[in-house]
Amino acid sequence: MTTPSARRSRNVVRHHPYLRRDDSKRLIAQCAATNTSESAVIREALHRYWGDSPASDAALIMGRLDRVSRAQTRAQRDLELLTEAFAVFVKLWFAHTPAIAEGARQSARTTAEGRYMHFVEFVASQFSAGRRFLEDLPRDVVADEGELAELAAKAPRAPLDAPKSPEPPAPAVPAAPATPAMPSDGP
Repeated sequence: MTTPSARRSRNVVRHHPYLRRDDSKRLIAQCAATNTSESAVIREALHRYWGDSPASDAALIMGRLDRVSRAQTRAQRDLELLTEAFAVFVKLWFAHTPAIAEGARQSARTTAEGRYMHFVEFVASQFSAGRRFLEDLPRDVVADEGELAELAAKAPRAPLDAPKSPEPPAPAVPAAPATPAMPSDGP
């Protein structure tokens, strides 16, 4: 006659591993704290050891690599944005800054050094306060070029003989958070 436990356990094999005393105490304490059996804890440990578990080292490393990759992509995007912003600034500066006469160059140099020091102090105060230029910019990408082209192709077209409607009002742009004015050195 077979007992209920014998019928239930036909797919399992009994093992008798030896554990160090402190490991055995930790196993018993873990099982009591989590209300699991010793067999379940050992089975999960073996699956992790063999790499069968979803929480295996490979899965953990891949998850971390994915997070690092996303962070690197954000850093690359931020760098490209800052590079483009700097290039636009330099182009505008060259376009709107007149040439300085020979006699006024020393005065201009002295003024520029003072203004530069004010600029550095302003940037340092903004940075130490935790304020970043990139935080003022939208983070979400609405659509890439392919998605925009697909949406444009699907958009209904007005008939050629229909009267043209007035242009819709421009969408409201949220106001940027107030930025403290940069200190100036004169009127």
